[in-house]
Amino acid sequence: MLSEPMTLYKLMNLYMLKQVNFPLTNAQLSGFFLDREYTTYFTLQQALNELLEAGLIKMQTLHNSTRYEITRNSSARRFLPPSLRIWMNI
Repeated sequence: MLSEPMTLYKLMNLYMLKQVNFPLTNAQLSGFFLDREYTTYFTLQQALNELLEAGLIKMQTLHNSTRYEITRNSSARRFLPPSLRIWMNI
């Protein structure tokens, strides 16, 4: 898989999580990407996992529902260009 599409999927996830004031469920994120046929379920999960590993999002499982929200983790700053850091407010 090319790195550019994966970067786009990660940015799309970050944008969606930034625009809401509440965590989004895996089902909500999956529905958005899969209903529009942007990518496959497995590629989406890979993008979410890479964002988790980088500390840019956090995950919480509650009542059989996985929810994601954006973090303000300062250790992730080094991976981002300054303009994205400002946009994400980290």
